[in-house]
Amino acid sequence: MTEPSKDFRALLAGAKLPEATVSICLRGDLVADHEAAERELERAQRNTINSLEGSGAGDIADRIAALEEQMREHTYEFRLRALPRAKWHELVGQHPPRRDEAGDVVEADRFILVNVETFWDAIIRACVVDPELSEDDWRQLEASLTDHAFQELCDAAWGVNRRGVSIPFSRAASQMRSGSAGE
Repeated sequence: MTEPSKDFRALLAGAKLPEATVSICLRGDLVADHEAAERELERAQRNTINSLEGSGAGDIADRIAALEEQMREHTYEFRLRALPRAKWHELVGQHPPRRDEAGDVVEADRFILVNVETFWDAIIRACVVDPELSEDDWRQLEASLTDHAFQELCDAAWGVNRRGVSIPFSRAASQMRSGSAGE
């Protein structure tokens, strides 16, 4: 018996471009405080506990939890959406790879064949759909991002445009469902 055919036009009408999210903590300064508190907690746990004074580890653990909550409060989940194919090619065309004096593509641009000095900012701006940012917002964001956070946005923007879309598999959800099948 064959599977009933799907209504392609209905599927096409509901088609959406791939999306990805990247969570970025905009208060990177809190990381140093967290790391210092972690070291302090490790020292407190190693010290012999004085039964009259205690190690103070509980207070330090509370401070770490408060720092983690602050970091979560200052984390934003950026949403990126792929560009339609024609817009992708147009954007790539606007950032051709640079060439050296001999006419060869410069080493930095050779791998993905775009000008890597201009392309990444442009693709991130083109793909970020949430939050909606003004030009001033973009400048402020770019000034506050670490290279690592910027690279995460670059990877997500590249990925939604250049990687395939497949049905994901969640091992955790599958295990939960198979474990509750008999319930």
